Amino acid sequence: MTATARVAALGRRLAHGTGLLLESPARWFDVPTAGALLVRLAVPVGGLAFAGRVLERAPHLIYAVPVAWLWTAWAMSDTSATPPPLPAAPLGDVYADESVEVDRIERGPGEGLTIIYPVRTEVNGQ
Repeated sequence: MTATARVAALGRRLAHGTGLLLESPARWFDVPTAGALLVRLAVPVGGLAFAGRVLERAPHLIYAVPVAWLWTAWAMSDTSATPPPLPAAPLGDVYADESVEVDRIERGPGEGLTIIYPVRTEVNGQ
């Protein structure tokens, strides 16, 4: 892999992580009641006030902001994999371990449209 390709892959991963970081507060503020919204607004405002007070006393810590962003975006892009696919939905009353007897096959006017009707047997519930 060339250096340009590695830098491009790194940029894509950081952009994906940054997008997830920016999307998560929007979901965090999506609350049904006004009381919960006020609490959820107070937490970041308090965090920003605390960070401002820390930076007043130690202004050199501002250099930790990009490092924290890089680490958080990298970790976010790594841990937020897509979920596994859902299992296949059952098709009516036909199960995978049963042998299916075909009642009839209807072919449509074009190629590729085929409907297969299985033989249905009624089972009385007991």
